Amino acid sequence: MTQGPVRRRRSPTHPFAGPVRRGSTQILIVLALANLVSYAARNALFAVYPDLRARFGINNAQIGLLTTVFMVPHAAATLPFGWLGDRYDRRRVIIAGIVLASLAGAAGTLSHSYGGLAASRACVGLGTAVIVPVANSILAQIFEGPHKAARLSIFNLGLFLGGVAGFAAGIALGFPAVVIAIAAPGLVIAALIAALPVPAHREPPPEVSPWRYLLELSTRFAGEARVLLRIRTLRWVMLSTTAMAFAAGGYNAWLKEFLTRDKHMSDAAATSLLTLALCGGLAGILAGGWIADRLRARLINGRLWTVVIGMTLTIPSVILSIELPDSMALYASGVATLFFISWYHAPMAASVDDLAPHGRHVAAQGLVIFTMHMVGTASSSWVLGMVSEQTSLYTAMWVPTGMLGFAALCMAMATTGFAADHARARATEPGGA
Repeated sequence: MTQGPVRRRRSPTHPFAGPVRRGSTQILIVLALANLVSYAARNALFAVYPDLRARFGINNAQIGLLTTVFMVPHAAATLPFGWLGDRYDRRRVIIAGIVLASLAGAAGTLSHSYGGLAASRACVGLGTAVIVPVANSILAQIFEGPHKAARLSIFNLGLFLGGVAGFAAGIALGFPAVVIAIAAPGLVIAALIAALPVPAHREPPPEVSPWRYLLELSTRFAGEARVLLRIRTLRWVMLSTTAMAFAAGGYNAWLKEFLTRDKHMSDAAATSLLTLALCGGLAGILAGGWIADRLRARLINGRLWTVVIGMTLTIPSVILSIELPDSMALYASGVATLFFISWYHAPMAASVDDLAPHGRHVAAQGLVIFTMHMVGTASSSWVLGMVSEQTSLYTAMWVPTGMLGFAALCMAMATTGFAADHARARATEPGGA
């Protein structure tokens, strides 16, 4: 799987117009499938809380802590995987993560203790961390240009399709069968990735031995983070996406429980609502990418404004979803919530790539995803579980709703300095001004 150097160019002729360009659709599809399986593995337990209570004798706070246990190594691993992805064959990096997640997930079904289940979830989180930052860098490199966000939105369809698959498999199979059913396809996808015509890095990666890499890892990460955190716009994007991740993670973990316990919906009705809402999310991902690219053609910071608009429109939709009883209006508000909240995925990834200095594109994606998940997603499920134990699940659902408003405000601040930071990043490219 040796790769020759391929350099990025800004010209009407795409730099991967040869075999890689012809294989770009294949790369996009396979990486989207990897993303799908990753998110199915993350969501697999959200629909089986009664099974977990029966088998392990745990409460809401302990159930919520499982997501924290998953997300902490998941977030922590994005930085090492980002560093590896900037320097080594990106296929091998992704394959290693997928295989680890698949085997660890299957092994977790053998445990009859809460600690064993938590250890399994931690390893699944660690393995799945590789996919988004490294895949984003591959796709941003292949599809560089005016349609980058639209192409990345197709990759992010795997997020919501995986969410649907995880919920549906959990309801249909229960625990532990659902974990095995999701682990198996990961090994097939790993084999498909090995055969992909993934382009080389924008410049040849340096020769670094594994032992030297281990010794230098911590200092290199600190240096990469210091460089990236000097970018003002990137700091606002990180703050916004972290708040957004907290909100999305809280809703994702507890929405089905809220529908069945507080709105007294049956499992079938709650599943129908979530399925329709997730379909709205799929449409939102595509709409967000399409709108972002068109706003970008008019405004240098148009992609970030797409995120601001989507976050802002989510707030009234989610308030209605919390307050409305089981009715057609609730279904409509649920679809609207997922539609607008999903706008940010592709524009955010494309904007982070636009802000990254030369040679730090994967590291920038990894740093943003690290903060999103370590601070935002990792804590959200546990925090909402604790609040629900002390008050009610209804009260807990207002916590992420407040975070949505904060996320929109921070992203609006990010738009103010994007043009200058984008120009400075492009000046670091070979041949840049």
